Amino acid sequence: MNPRITWACVALIGVLRASVLSPAQATTLDFGVAYRSGGTGVLDSGWARIGLSELRVLGGTAQVGVSSRALDAGYTRSLTLPPLGAVTSSTDLAVTYAGGVRLTSRANASVGPIALSGGGSFFTTSATSVDPLAAWTATPTDLRASGWTADVTARYRVNRTLVAVLGGEFGSQAQGFGGVEGRHDLTRTLPPAEDDDPDAPPETEVTGTLTWRVGARVGRNVLGATAGVGYSTPDGVTLTVDGLLGPSSLGLTAGVSAADVLGAGSTLRLYGAYEPWRSASAPLRVGVDYGLPLGSGTLNLTVSGGRDLAGQVGVGARIGYGLDLNAATPDSASP
Repeated sequence: MNPRITWACVALIGVLRASVLSPAQATTLDFGVAYRSGGTGVLDSGWARIGLSELRVLGGTAQVGVSSRALDAGYTRSLTLPPLGAVTSSTDLAVTYAGGVRLTSRANASVGPIALSGGGSFFTTSATSVDPLAAWTATPTDLRASGWTADVTARYRVNRTLVAVLGGEFGSQAQGFGGVEGRHDLTRTLPPAEDDDPDAPPETEVTGTLTWRVGARVGRNVLGATAGVGYSTPDGVTLTVDGLLGPSSLGLTAGVSAADVLGAGSTLRLYGAYEPWRSASAPLRVGVDYGLPLGSGTLNLTVSGGRDLAGQVGVGARIGYGLDLNAATPDSASP
């Protein structure tokens, strides 16, 4: 066995033993396996991982994991800085057994009516060398073997229903975007009750929320107007459709998510994206994510696929289980 893998397994077992002895220090034990088409062998096509998440460290939460491809770790922390607002930052690091590195960091902050978000990544190995399904996520993933990326977005709340957006992406395909977003609550009038005052205004309830977006995107190999609509219900159903159209640019993304459709407490999300203008990410991506509470944890299933930059079509699946160690430990409820 690779000595790096052996060392990593020993380290993870030590953390796991400590978490079992002190369950309040670790919330979830994660297991997962995956397989994709197009690999040159079982090790290239397959993936397996075990890890711990929601570890309380220095006022934040950490996660660590060992997979058949890499070691990974992450840390997230939120701070409240009155009177400025709140700041949340996260950093993730993965190191493959071949020595490749992927480092990603993001931060979100709010100051009054202004919300800022930004992030960056540096990598010396491809995303698929760490996660075989990384190419087909809903959010586009840079598939280059090495490089860097960065992005920043500013949102200004004009009023309760209108937001102005301005941002940019940098790296392999530098671009800028801007526009406005709005929302409108759909309501219905409730029938009056017998003891209601006849002169009082009728009561209403929200039946759904309609959102819309218009703007433009301009940059390397992309120029066009953008527009999108969304609809969500109080029952947890959300639908979104966004498009990009320009002289030589075309793009379409869509998604739907729902709660409790396939079992109590379940979550279901379907997404699709066709973005041939992207030069570093898969132009076609589709997928289904499903989660279901099971026993003392949650079962997760992902099936995704698409077409890569070389025109090759692929598909993959991942199944995982997150075990809540606090719920799984009989003594955790003891005073």
